[in-house]
Amino acid sequence: MNDRTALSALRMNIAAVERDTGIPKDTLRVWERRYGFPQPLRDAMDERQYPLDQVEKLRLIKRLMGAGHRPGRIVGLPTEHLDALARAQDGSAQAPLARMQVQARAQSVHYLQLIKQHDAEKLRRELVQAQMRLGLGRFVTEIVAPLITEVGEAWMRGDLEIFEEHLFSEIMHRVLRAGIAAVPGPEATAAARPRVLLTTIPQEPHGMGLLMAEAMLALEGCHCISLGVQTPLWNMLLAVQAHRSDVLVLSFSGVPTQTQVLDALAELRDKLPAHVALWAGGSSPALKRSVPGVQLTRALGSLAEAVAAWRGAHPPPPADAGTA
Repeated sequence: MNDRTALSALRMNIAAVERDTGIPKDTLRVWERRYGFPQPLRDAMDERQYPLDQVEKLRLIKRLMGAGHRPGRIVGLPTEHLDALARAQDGSAQAPLARMQVQARAQSVHYLQLIKQHDAEKLRRELVQAQMRLGLGRFVTEIVAPLITEVGEAWMRGDLEIFEEHLFSEIMHRVLRAGIAAVPGPEATAAARPRVLLTTIPQEPHGMGLLMAEAMLALEGCHCISLGVQTPLWNMLLAVQAHRSDVLVLSFSGVPTQTQVLDALAELRDKLPAHVALWAGGSSPALKRSVPGVQLTRALGSLAEAVAAWRGAHPPPPADAGTA
């Protein structure tokens, strides 16, 4: 038996594949219907079972998607072609990636200097200009996310005063809110689904991750409603019902304990209606674990994929044939 045959003889269930590859279960099902891959087998309980050679190919696909390839262009390719793409990517991407990291670091240092110089207006103006130049999506991933990390580390080192960190947060909130407000609303977007409710648990005081997630979801044409931070769990449930939400999105920093994060997610999943999806993201170490019934979106860039998978699993109802 050769290595490839041995791989095919071993199988993983869909939850294990999600943990191994980072590809959400809903996405795997959508690809199966749309692209004919993966092609899982079925066990005696009619549950999907994925041969390891298919899991190996899914890892390659996920890696290439991280480099900017779109699923529709690569999911159907043979593994040999994916291997060639990955080798080419490895050979050509390292220098540009290093340059991007150096540029991001230099930008963050520059913005930190403006914070420490207390030049709030110049900081706001330069952030607005960067957003206009890059567009909201790239601004969030290339400027805001690394800058927030840099500011947090500077504060932990004692290089920033509390009032300086608070001023930065206030300016960034204003800039991001203005950027989100400029995105065409659901009325002007053909696919204004899902309806997304965003908030944090009572133990989570930080809302920057929530705001970045809202920006990325707004760009995908979602109907977003943010409750801000520290909403009691029972009120989240009431808000989901009041706003007819399809998805509840929670953001977690390292402030809540892992127990608080996991307990809140378990309680919400238990009490939310089955049709309401629960997505969680952020920097909390608790999110490295798989939580039943919760989709973990550890990277902002994966939100677009999560929205696409949700829409694939929830096609809009057919138009009324009697309507003109």
